[in-house]
Amino acid sequence: MADENGMNEIAENTDQNAAGSGFIVNVDQIQSIDIPLQFNRVKTDNGWVINILESGRVIINFLTSMRKLETALMAGDSIERDGDDLIIIRSQSADTYRSQRGTSSLARSREELLATEPTGE
Repeated sequence: MADENGMNEIAENTDQNAAGSGFIVNVDQIQSIDIPLQFNRVKTDNGWVINILESGRVIINFLTSMRKLETALMAGDSIERDGDDLIIIRSQSADTYRSQRGTSSLARSREELLATEPTGE
């Protein structure tokens, strides 16, 4: 009975947000975050929240072994720093993001490649 009361008390005191999917990374392992899409940032007591405003890919570069994590995010998703944690919160289920993978330049047609290359003017 005491365990139930303790759990209810914790549930009442914590800020809970429902997410479709997400993951958590230790901030100490991160070198940089590349967000090539529109976003806004809000400071919090224990870090910040980046709200993603358009769909695209975000790259998290790690300090060790030149590792990186590349993930698709959609409008409405967020990246939160809460103390030592970096939390990627997706508004949709993980299955939805699998269909958002970008195509490799090797799989594109010649016309698509020419259309995306910048001109030298």
